[in-house]
Amino acid sequence: MRNKNNDFREIKRSIVQPDFCDELGHMNIQYYYHILSEGMFKGMDLIGLPKKDIPKRRTSFVLYREEAEFRAELKEGDKFSMSTALEKIGDKSITFHHCFFSEKDTQLIFKSKFISVLMNLDTRMGISIPETVKKRILTEFPMYNSKSLTD
Repeated sequence: MRNKNNDFREIKRSIVQPDFCDELGHMNIQYYYHILSEGMFKGMDLIGLPKKDIPKRRTSFVLYREEAEFRAELKEGDKFSMSTALEKIGDKSITFHHCFFSEKDTQLIFKSKFISVLMNLDTRMGISIPETVKKRILTEFPMYNSKSLTD
């Protein structure tokens, strides 16, 4: 599968390090989620909610629900990118699609759907996403189009 229409914004590039691999000879699941987490924080920077300001701001997007599909293995030395597209913005939540694409041939390796909620870190409750943030999300991320991922 390839991302033919560039319907995703590249967020992060990575290379599979030897210590990322498990006994099965491929990248262990914990590193997929490490890269996804780093990518989400980079995405928050893009929309004006930098990670460094979380202690002062006392809000952050947090993962509420996730679906994942592993399409191909990542092995030591493989280079890939994490790219993101927006599906939906709600009152308190956003839905993103994240994909890992091979740097060599743009093959779709992994895809994940994240539903994240904007949380007040003091009350531990979801809060409304400010309109200014919603506008930045729409400006920074293309809308998800499942037809852009074709065999």
